[in-house]
Amino acid sequence: MSKNIALVIFAIAIVTIISNAQNTNIVGTWQTGGLSTTDDVNTVTGFRTASNGNTLKYEFRPDGRFAFVGYMQSTMYGCTTALFNDKQGKYSIDGSQLTFTPAKNFWRNTYSCSPSSNKERNYVLDTEVYDVRNKTDEYGKLYICLANAKGETCYRREN
Repeated sequence: MSKNIALVIFAIAIVTIISNAQNTNIVGTWQTGGLSTTDDVNTVTGFRTASNGNTLKYEFRPDGRFAFVGYMQSTMYGCTTALFNDKQGKYSIDGSQLTFTPAKNFWRNTYSCSPSSNKERNYVLDTEVYDVRNKTDEYGKLYICLANAKGETCYRREN
């Protein structure tokens, strides 16, 4: 009987260690993004630019702080629209839920064909909650996927 109890306690300890290990897997830098394979050519200057692209990058520190940088750019008919977001604050994990508590949420929106419409602002500091899971692709690369009602985005660990 005592062997069975010891076995159950051992199994619970292993599950707890594995769960905690998954939670610590988030520490590090994670990124996703892409770049268009076609160019947009300015017929006046001859300058070429990618028509669109984006990069989204999280850094999760062991002390519970995070930093996020997002950049998206789209060029059409020689006009470039760009969005930039710099978000920083604290994060916590409870089971499979990741909670962000931002202390900074800066946005910049630029439009090359109408600079007067460019905007910069400090956005709301609302708490954000995501379901988080680990994933491995077919090449063995580790990802974290963040999902909420708006959808899911997966980020690959940087070396």
